[in-house]
Amino acid sequence: MTERNEEAVWLAFRGGSETAFTEIYNAYFKVLYHYGYHIASDENLVKDCIQNLFIELWKSRQNLSATTSIKFYLFRAMRRKLYQTVRRDKPLLSIDPLTDTYDTEVNFSPEFNLIASEISAQQRQQIEQAINRLSNRQKEAITLLYIEGLSYAEISEIMTLKVRTVYNLVHTALENLRAYLNQPATAIWLTVGYLLYP
Repeated sequence: MTERNEEAVWLAFRGGSETAFTEIYNAYFKVLYHYGYHIASDENLVKDCIQNLFIELWKSRQNLSATTSIKFYLFRAMRRKLYQTVRRDKPLLSIDPLTDTYDTEVNFSPEFNLIASEISAQQRQQIEQAINRLSNRQKEAITLLYIEGLSYAEISEIMTLKVRTVYNLVHTALENLRAYLNQPATAIWLTVGYLLYP
């Protein structure tokens, strides 16, 4: 969707258009799923959160604010919904947004093996290990920046961090990945981007 089209679709949705609601759902379910999965690594939990998020959006549509970026709006809402759900329903699943430790592994999405079939098993394992050595916030920041194409300012709002902190997270993540993989940053993201998202 173009920015102008997004505004029109969002306006129609807020006005009660089921067609616009369906269009938004179909356009963003997959990216919300991938984003949520990189945070929680629980397929059913993430899907439930997306469903509940859209139910809540539909019920409160008339009170929603205008937006020029549906993706940004949904990512911010999805992150909040995930953390609320985990705190309430799965307190043993640690995804504290303020924690910057190395104790949580990324479990790649179910499509990972199919997507990565053209990459050698050794390369795939190296990339998985390198990403899993990043901190939780570094993983989230690089996913939003390089995979989802959001700006540093948008990421700072979604993650409730200062823009400078997001820059530092991304810089540190790239340096760590470059050290782990012994590759230039560009080569890393061409490969990692291909692996993480079809």
